[in-house]
Amino acid sequence: MIRFGSLTLTSNLFLSPLAGYTNLPFRLTVREIGGLDLATTDLVNARSLLEKRTKALRLIQTCPDDQPLAVQLFGSRPEEMRDAALYLESIGTASVDINMGCPVRKVCQVAAARP
Repeated sequence: MIRFGSLTLTSNLFLSPLAGYTNLPFRLTVREIGGLDLATTDLVNARSLLEKRTKALRLIQTCPDDQPLAVQLFGSRPEEMRDAALYLESIGTASVDINMGCPVRKVCQVAAARP
């Protein structure tokens, strides 16, 4: 067993975020294979999540068979990152992964990779 904050995991196998792939159907397929415990979503823009944009909500879509789930956030404004993380906590997200340096264009365009 692995403790990750208040989260207790029964496996040391995690699904990392894979841009364009780690949507709900993919995560469920990998979970069906077995052994996986914590899965992480694709990159989610904090501002888009706070504005409840369709794409952001689709990226965090989950179900009981997709637990525990971590959501990977990116953004350039600390207050938006905080508010998005608090929102995710309020809806039962097990963990928030803060992206801190991804070279993907959509991240760099909003200066999320800069301090």
